[in-house]
Amino acid sequence: MRSAKVLLAMVAISLAACSNTASGSHSVGAAQGGHATVASSPATAAAKPAQARTRAGAHAAAARFYRLYFGRQFAASWDLLAPAAKRQIPQRIWTGVHGGCQVSVAARPRVIRSVTVFGDAAIVTQKIIGAHARHRIARDIFNYANGRWGYSPADLSIYLHGSVAADISAAKAAGLCSGGKNATL
Repeated sequence: MRSAKVLLAMVAISLAACSNTASGSHSVGAAQGGHATVASSPATAAAKPAQARTRAGAHAAAARFYRLYFGRQFAASWDLLAPAAKRQIPQRIWTGVHGGCQVSVAARPRVIRSVTVFGDAAIVTQKIIGAHARHRIARDIFNYANGRWGYSPADLSIYLHGSVAADISAAKAAGLCSGGKNATL
């Protein structure tokens, strides 16, 4: 099932990149996110307000987003969402949901393994270091708009239930909080 979702996300990104609409932003979701353990490199250290529309720019944006998110700096991580996500998820909802819903894999280290750019979208692939030498692969989508890369959550519907409490309940029901399925962002 996960393979089908990833394949569908990749096809959607490819189609979005080919359409290259005038808005400059394509919001495409994909499964998985998590705690990033990113080796320092010039690309990650040199994240500037205006990021290059390159693989290195997407890598730097992802590393910064993960560092803030898994450092529990949810208000700062909201600032790094893609514009389409920010329009749908108010900052108070984002911070409330993520403050009240611990992501179950947050304690597991992650390493960004690759970044693939398709026009205005990038797939960021990470390896999640698991217990007993088990590893998982996770993928997130970042979109380029307004001179920077922004994180695009896989499922925006979690944040649309009218209150933080209702959104947390939806996230728990979807298995996105600790104690649920192998949850991520």
